[in-house]
Amino acid sequence: MNSTRPALDQEAELSRKAFYGIAEIAEALGLNRQLVTAWRRRRSHGMPEPDAELSSGPIWRGETVEPWIDQVRDRRDTTSQPVTADVAFKASRRMLRVAALLLEQPIRLRLLSQALAEARELIPVVDEAADDPLSKTVAQLLGPLRKSGDEPADLVAFRRQVLAELAHLEPLIRMAAESLPDPESAG
Repeated sequence: MNSTRPALDQEAELSRKAFYGIAEIAEALGLNRQLVTAWRRRRSHGMPEPDAELSSGPIWRGETVEPWIDQVRDRRDTTSQPVTADVAFKASRRMLRVAALLLEQPIRLRLLSQALAEARELIPVVDEAADDPLSKTVAQLLGPLRKSGDEPADLVAFRRQVLAELAHLEPLIRMAAESLPDPESAG
């Protein structure tokens, strides 16, 4: 495919481990831990069952999980597709929820943390998408999540960033409205 692929294969081969936890799998795939945890919880993407459960979480032997990691990498190396309308709407709903929680007084940090984690699950999907206008709009909408940690230190500044990015919802709202059935033709 591209000239860096053999070098990446060699690098991946050198970074093989005897055991993997969620963090190691996420690192090997270049994804965040929340997304890999969600895949495991949903039993999606063909993720193998862990070889054992420790008090710190699930653990896989290298020989169990590395073939799956290679498959996921290979799928991600194929040509990018644009963000789907479903992903765009999901990102919109999740960012609206984050914005609503940021506008509450007092801010409920546990709910905000949960909403942020759910919204961040979409970042890898958007990062892998083609460079089309809808993908760019969704990436811009999720932008503040990239700049903050799990718990933003300055909630006032973070609130400003999130609310500023809500302007990017206009084309997504227009697209959603156009996809609804016409009430005139329904009757």
